[in-house]
Amino acid sequence: MNPKPRSKTFLFYLVFMILLLGSLACSLSTFFLPQIDKSSQRQVEVGPSTAREPAATFTPAPPPVGSSRSYPFPRTAVNSVPNWDVQIMDVKRGEEAWLDIQAANMFNKSAPEGMEYLLVKIHVKSTAADQDEHPINGCDFDVTGDNRINYTCGMASVVEPDPFLDAVLFTGGETEGWAAYLVNQGEGNLILVVNDRYNYDLENIRFIAIDEGASIDVPPDLVNIQPSETGKDRSAPAGRNETIITEDWGLSIVEVIRGEEAWNMTLAENQFNDPPQDGFEYIAVKIHVRNISPEDRFSYMDGSFFKSTGDAGVLYDSPVVVDPSPQLDITLYPGGEYTGWVVVQAAVGESNLLLVFQPLFDFTGDEKRFISLEP
Repeated sequence: MNPKPRSKTFLFYLVFMILLLGSLACSLSTFFLPQIDKSSQRQVEVGPSTAREPAATFTPAPPPVGSSRSYPFPRTAVNSVPNWDVQIMDVKRGEEAWLDIQAANMFNKSAPEGMEYLLVKIHVKSTAADQDEHPINGCDFDVTGDNRINYTCGMASVVEPDPFLDAVLFTGGETEGWAAYLVNQGEGNLILVVNDRYNYDLENIRFIAIDEGASIDVPPDLVNIQPSETGKDRSAPAGRNETIITEDWGLSIVEVIRGEEAWNMTLAENQFNDPPQDGFEYIAVKIHVRNISPEDRFSYMDGSFFKSTGDAGVLYDSPVVVDPSPQLDITLYPGGEYTGWVVVQAAVGESNLLLVFQPLFDFTGDEKRFISLEP
């Protein structure tokens, strides 16, 4: 038999079966697989049912009136603060205040350049829950304003006009009198700070507007300031013209005076200042500081925050002297700035002198910085 016709027939059936199976596979996939409605899909993508709802916004409630500089008590009201009722009765400022201060005592000095006197007449009533006696005077009140400086009674150092605020009261006792302060000329948003030293507690501090509508916020840019590593290592101190940044302070050196001239400055400030010990010399350093903490609380800075060191490898304590005016002795609210002098010491002729900055309660050393005093 001739095999060729069978081969052709076999091939014909094989091709036919392949085509048939392919056709059935397409039909079955169409039957069993769900079809996507593209028009419906487009509607799902843009339909309102899936539109994102706007995020809910949260507005924090303002702090209680009187508890912050941004929401002080009104000036004219009788304001209840811890242990006391307080009311501002009268305010005098500038030339009017100076005339009264001058008349109160012939030795009272006029205000320094750029500053002016402020007199505040304050009425107080003791509301203490105990039966003890409670002293109250002008130093239980401070003043602050746009410059974010906490002005204390000690910064004025004058005899106030009569009647001056100074009494000891039992519960229910009342008194009133003048308190004197030095503030920057023309400074606005003045606020009285009730800061009872006898019952001192940061939570008890209250604020009363002196200027109508006074209000002071923490500068918003402070939250973006981060501490830098500059000056943390004694072997790599900050340069004399650099600004160091710690958690709470920005600090830079403005001027350095050394040796005989520094001693003359110190002696001129106070005739009872002692000269340097044998083999030592004074270094007067003018420093600019800024409180950069975003927390709404004041911070204190003075010459005790500074020491010195040099090639001898000795950490020198600051000498016990009255620093030249203006002394770096200040309390600042966030954003407040100040420039003042401190006096440190070192061995005569010692080189590679460094100013060492370390706040009083920096137990970890995180705030310590070294700054070159060399030109």
